[in-house]
Amino acid sequence: MSNSGPLDFKPPRVIGVEDADVDPEGYIPLDLLLAGIDVVVPLWPSYATLPDDRDRLTVFLDQPGQPLVSIINDYTAADIQPEFVIHIDAQFLQVDGVGQLWYQVLDTADHPSKSEQRKLTIDHTPVPTDLEAPDFPGKDFYGYLNCKTDPPLTEGVQISVPPLVGFRIGDRVELLWRGYSSLNGSGVEYVRARKKDIRSALNDTDINDGYTLCIQPYDVHIKPMYEHASATAVYRVFRGRKLVGVSKLGWVKIDQVIPGDELPLRP
Repeated sequence: MSNSGPLDFKPPRVIGVEDADVDPEGYIPLDLLLAGIDVVVPLWPSYATLPDDRDRLTVFLDQPGQPLVSIINDYTAADIQPEFVIHIDAQFLQVDGVGQLWYQVLDTADHPSKSEQRKLTIDHTPVPTDLEAPDFPGKDFYGYLNCKTDPPLTEGVQISVPPLVGFRIGDRVELLWRGYSSLNGSGVEYVRARKKDIRSALNDTDINDGYTLCIQPYDVHIKPMYEHASATAVYRVFRGRKLVGVSKLGWVKIDQVIPGDELPLRP
């Protein structure tokens, strides 16, 4: 279907899909591909106000090689609200490819107004979950961070993310740090010690060489793991809202007790 004619409105928004300035490709997250998407259309300027008025809103999704999707709703003056949420069912999101989303409003006299188009990308490709695990440069031969770690734990824990070859400049990396009361990264978690580190946009150096980050401050994220404890780190790579990679779990043992002392090292 052609979208010729005046473009009166901005493109519609899709709940759970990043705006075009963040993700121009409009990747639909896998969970939404399985559940369907909700399209948000703001109220247009000249809407129905009289009892006999009727506005007709049609939301279109056009994907080459697929039947045109058109969701039609009529609204009277009593139905008017600040915005309308239109659901497009998952059955229309089954085929991978790039589509265009837009809407049209017909007023009571059937005068049309149209929005600009929003690019959406449908991709059911499975997400790799075996990316190389993050590492802990300060750990010793036995896999420990302890009172001899250099730099000291009071200055934070260094974590290295390996090269991310195959990913793109602008992709986002989120690394999650967790602490546990056991040596094997399981059991009781120190929930308040959790930390998420976000690298909002990868650059060429990050992709080719990897990068290092520091978990701090000590009192919040490291101090709870006094003795016979551990921490884990895992990172996820996003392109817009689309998850495109998950690492294996990185794990390090933590014991801050000085040999011969009864109490853990304290700052």
